[in-house]
Amino acid sequence: MLGLGTTSLLGRIREGGGQDDWKALVARYWRVIFGYARHHGLSETEAEDFTQDLLMELTRVLPEFDYNKEHGTFRAYLRTITSRRLIDRLRSTRSELIPSLIHEPQADEVHRWWEQEWRQAMLRQCLDEANTSVEPKTFQAFQLLVINGMPPKEVASFLDTSVDSVYQAKARVIKHARMVFERLQHEEEDNEWAP
Repeated sequence: MLGLGTTSLLGRIREGGGQDDWKALVARYWRVIFGYARHHGLSETEAEDFTQDLLMELTRVLPEFDYNKEHGTFRAYLRTITSRRLIDRLRSTRSELIPSLIHEPQADEVHRWWEQEWRQAMLRQCLDEANTSVEPKTFQAFQLLVINGMPPKEVASFLDTSVDSVYQAKARVIKHARMVFERLQHEEEDNEWAP
């Protein structure tokens, strides 16, 4: 395993992090935290406030954290801190929702939900970064074919290109998305840490 250095997002943040690093942190984790809060009964506005507050807390504490393999990954830490902060928030405002966070029978469901949201957030980031790495027409062909489910001949006709070009566009986007995914996985493996 590589040492935690400037290659990982959390490593860069710990070393002082620039504005782009903090923006990347927000882009990567906003949807997961927001979705978790919504899943546990907060309104859209409440969930936005909660997510913003939690991310602000992270901006204060992340630079002080020490990384330690024995304490687990950032993903596990973020799930724990999100759950704890949500319980604190609900205690002060809506105590009737707290049991859904505390009772053990639902812990597996929450864990599965968190993991699913985490994977979706990673997929979105992979596609967002792939989108900026290829020509706009290439990503448009991928989007029409893969995401929208348009038949290849229709995509080719719509974009005034060949069917072969549509398949090549799909392959290029998938290649870029895989590279981003591998980088994110590598970063996550490097981000084992303890408060």
